[in-house]
Amino acid sequence: MNEEKNMQFVNIDVDTTGLYQVPTSDKGTVAIVGVGTGSGSLVPVKLGSYAEVDAIYPTDSELSLAIKLAFENGASGVWAVEIDDPKSLTGVENALEVLETKDVQIVVLANTVELSDTAYISSALDNHVASSVTERVGVFMLASGEDASTMPAAIGNLMSQNTTRLIGIAHNTTSDVAAAVAGLLAGLDPWDSPVMKPLSGISTPSADFTTTQFSLMDAANINPIFDPLYFAGTSLVLKSGYTLGTRAGGIYLVDVRRAIDDIVYKLKTGLTSPAVIGNLRINKSGMASLRNHINSIMQAAVNLGEIDSFAVNIPVATALAVDQNARTPTQATIITTARTNRAVDVTVAIEYSGAIHTLNMTVAFSA
Repeated sequence: MNEEKNMQFVNIDVDTTGLYQVPTSDKGTVAIVGVGTGSGSLVPVKLGSYAEVDAIYPTDSELSLAIKLAFENGASGVWAVEIDDPKSLTGVENALEVLETKDVQIVVLANTVELSDTAYISSALDNHVASSVTERVGVFMLASGEDASTMPAAIGNLMSQNTTRLIGIAHNTTSDVAAAVAGLLAGLDPWDSPVMKPLSGISTPSADFTTTQFSLMDAANINPIFDPLYFAGTSLVLKSGYTLGTRAGGIYLVDVRRAIDDIVYKLKTGLTSPAVIGNLRINKSGMASLRNHINSIMQAAVNLGEIDSFAVNIPVATALAVDQNARTPTQATIITTARTNRAVDVTVAIEYSGAIHTLNMTVAFSA
């Protein structure tokens, strides 16, 4: 082998020490809190398939039925936490607390709606998704038959507070539609819109929403489940894909919220590495390597179709690129501050284009 190698004019050894894995995020795990048939031990249980539900929860309950609906609609995994019966705000809050450090993307309270005297959604679920270690959204449902004009005032107040991590569902069924929608989201890529995606395992609506109800819910960012008139076959779908964020705030669509969370997750996991933290120095070569790490993560998102483009700005790298004798006082300060604090500021600008939700068409006839 050595003789054959020595006969070549150019010999190349490949050094792979600089290679690093581009991170991928778990996108399909749902966390469900609910009343079961046991003691409500608050111990989180990880389930990996629909078949495991009956083995672990052999008797139907709010919790087990919600887990089944999540799996039926696309979830790849479920963290389940059982609470005591009767359900209480304290029990729900305690269960959500044990899920704060779990790597989940979507959280549901099984068969639970906001009550006038119990803030299951506006307090417990809202506080949880806002303060958990990993980025996540919460899916909740209104009581069957409720709409934007009859839902609890606390739910309407959430939108005025730009609550981008909560997703509200309206329905006229007897099913736990929040669990079904959570499973649907878990089965989609984070940047995919849930609008017009069929839902499974949901009972037939007792009535249709009116056009007035649709208009009020659209204004309130509540997403109704309905059977579209021109949709082939019979299927229940989401009419819209809103969070309870405001238009002015910019993050009022589910796919935007989840795409941002996915990018943040990838950057955190990709850069929380001994190859970066505690290793790269604040000099030209170190900042070039940092930029390459970030570019590789973001380019993978472009290749997936998650985002259209991106731009990375590292002010200290820009300052370091200038000859030392030609640097302005501001550039010198940027470098000194970064080196003193051992902290580097980075801005990543992302171009994102969402899916069509409405087509406004004009058909012109001529003789």
